[in-house]
Amino acid sequence: MPGGAGRWSFAFLLGVAASLPATATAQALDRAHFIRLAASVVKVEVQNRSGSYSLGTAVTIAPGRVVTNCHVTRDARLITLVKGALRWPATAQSADLEHDLCVLDAPKLEATPVRLGSARNLRIGQRVGAMGFTGGIEMAFRDGMVGALHRLDGSKVVQSTTAFTSGASGGALFDDEGRLVGILTFRLPGPQGYYFSAPVDWVAERVTASDGFVAIGPLAATRSFWQRPSSDLPYFMRAAVLEAGAQWSELLNLADLWAAAEDDSPEPWIARGKACLRLDRREAAVTAFSRATMVEPASGEAWFNLGVTYFRLGDAAELQRAYTALSALNPDLAEDLAVIAGISRQ
Repeated sequence: MPGGAGRWSFAFLLGVAASLPATATAQALDRAHFIRLAASVVKVEVQNRSGSYSLGTAVTIAPGRVVTNCHVTRDARLITLVKGALRWPATAQSADLEHDLCVLDAPKLEATPVRLGSARNLRIGQRVGAMGFTGGIEMAFRDGMVGALHRLDGSKVVQSTTAFTSGASGGALFDDEGRLVGILTFRLPGPQGYYFSAPVDWVAERVTASDGFVAIGPLAATRSFWQRPSSDLPYFMRAAVLEAGAQWSELLNLADLWAAAEDDSPEPWIARGKACLRLDRREAAVTAFSRATMVEPASGEAWFNLGVTYFRLGDAAELQRAYTALSALNPDLAEDLAVIAGISRQ
């Protein structure tokens, strides 16, 4: 197993608790519908060059082709895809080590490809379902919600509450209509259950590509974006570590660096606002969350947090303004804000 860097562990990195509530109004996913998708999700058995074995999960994205995490197959000498009593050898692979996504060719594989969606189209609070082989043994399905969306390399890394353990690496994250939107990839150690998925957008161009594939064998020792030393991690991951450790002053400092580096993103201002709230600097939190809504007016997360802050300040007029804006963007989050703040929806 490849090891993570700093506090980031192999497979998943359990995420920090978002400031969003567990959405009370969103309907649970139709489990029967999603369980039917299990036929497209297969177990990955890897015989490593050292003679050891690794287990993971893969999702069928085209006839005879699946995607999984490269950290599952990094040291592979042989890779076998398994579904029940059936087994198929993978014969070639196309590796995107930076994003930890490997596409495997298995020409004889008997599995129906899933429908592809896009992480770019998700919204905070939306229901999602995750599927993978928990512990590398049994297929498990988890119904959860999107807690945050983190911009990276043209798409969004999905932070969700769909919990899985080692063995589910490379598994599927589906949206509420059963479209594949992410590949279960990593988690942050801690008491809360927030898990991160690489966006399926990163593999879209390789779904049916005929070039870029090589024979199965060990991959280069390149670290993916989430396995780097702490100082080289993406800002959202560094912020998550600080949140998990309740290091609010340090998070304020990081947010300043983040905002300077990514002036078109609302995320650093949302991080600053959260830190200010924890430090009981409510007016400063209003300033930060307001700035986030100006940077990205469609950010439901920014409007939700702004509304919560106005509620804590007792500013009913501004709370109503935030609620009205949020209602037009994300009705589920608006309903949550209404429940928290006691807003009448009549």
